[in-house]
Amino acid sequence: MNRILSMAMKDIKLIFRDRMSLFFICGFPILMGLFFGLVMGNPAGGGGSSKINVAIVDQDDSQVSREFIKAMQKIEELQLEPSTRQLASDNIRKGKMVGMIVLPEGFGDRAGNFWGDPPDIEIGRDPSRSAETAMLQGYIMQGIGELIGKRFDNPSSMKPMLSKAREDLASSDVSASQRLLVSGFLSSLESMIESADAVTSADESLIENAGSGGMQFANIKVASVARNVDPDSTAGQLSKISSRWDISFPQAMLWGVLSCVTGFAISIARERTMGTFTRLQVAPITTQSILAGKALACFLTSLAVVAMMALFGVSLGMQPTSYPKLFVASVCVSVAFTGVMMVVSVLGKTEQSVSGAGMAIIMVLAMLGGCMVPAMFLPGFLQTISFISPVRWAILAIEGAIWRQFSWAEMVSPLSVLLGFGVVCFVVGNQILKRQTT
Repeated sequence: MNRILSMAMKDIKLIFRDRMSLFFICGFPILMGLFFGLVMGNPAGGGGSSKINVAIVDQDDSQVSREFIKAMQKIEELQLEPSTRQLASDNIRKGKMVGMIVLPEGFGDRAGNFWGDPPDIEIGRDPSRSAETAMLQGYIMQGIGELIGKRFDNPSSMKPMLSKAREDLASSDVSASQRLLVSGFLSSLESMIESADAVTSADESLIENAGSGGMQFANIKVASVARNVDPDSTAGQLSKISSRWDISFPQAMLWGVLSCVTGFAISIARERTMGTFTRLQVAPITTQSILAGKALACFLTSLAVVAMMALFGVSLGMQPTSYPKLFVASVCVSVAFTGVMMVVSVLGKTEQSVSGAGMAIIMVLAMLGGCMVPAMFLPGFLQTISFISPVRWAILAIEGAIWRQFSWAEMVSPLSVLLGFGVVCFVVGNQILKRQTT
């Protein structure tokens, strides 16, 4: 056992004396974790789209309601989708939409007028998206304002409404001063309609004067839609994230582990090329002890890298849900990639061939496994293929302990795969290396 520990300490010292290897094992993962964390921002905040995805439910189905929808569709910050009330509610509950706008019956008779009761507009919203809901109310008032402008663009259509407004005024219980003010305003509108030349100059001032009287152009009612997101969906997974580093640092940990794999695989190839491996074999040290020492060195270094990255992530705000699970996951990840290191080390007989072949394979495993783009954001078929990569299982195990809130039963699957992968790869690499060195 002492010989194995001595061999392991020797390999660890050699790998850390190489400044370039030290950078890729320790420095590069930190840079990757910071970079991806800063680029992604806070994934839990909104899914990455600059537009607010909203359903529009037109229960009035009038010319005015259709004009209002057209006005809302012109707003670049909104993505409106026609829908039914039930479907829109279901989409909000599943986290697919921020909210819905409901135009009730009678909307067209009251929208865009300066008199009478304002039209009712209902907003169904996701309670967790209060900021977007406030913005949505502003956009609704913008759409109502455009309706008012369209009323003035077609003055002849306002005559019936003016007549009805005078009838309502005559039967209403208002003070004499208010009656005189509104009557004068209606007379001004009638004069404007009769004189087409006055329309353009009068529009802006009339709208301004009407607004100064404290008129309300829409009665917006906000109702929360209870959210029930599928926990297996992307939105359901993102809802568990408390920090931007929860996603970037598991990726960074794997970059560090993969650097360990490459570094120790090249060191084995170097020792074989320089004859060091042969001299160790003729010394009173068995081949099994030599390989065990190198495996132990890779295992301990990988474990140290994961621990270092975890501590750095915690210092930035990452909050693992279970440190015991994170430790067990780190051990299994280190075992798995120690086995990968043994296979990579026998891909060639020289440092150059091992380095080239190893980097090519590792980059493919990293891309498929989610080291560059989180697996949850990959297309469906790539998410399925990604499970052939041990990187995917490693990130899943680490994320299970950090933010996925895995139970021990749920941790069994990725941990078992990692242990099995590590044992199989170590045995295969060991057998190939024995054949090549005998």
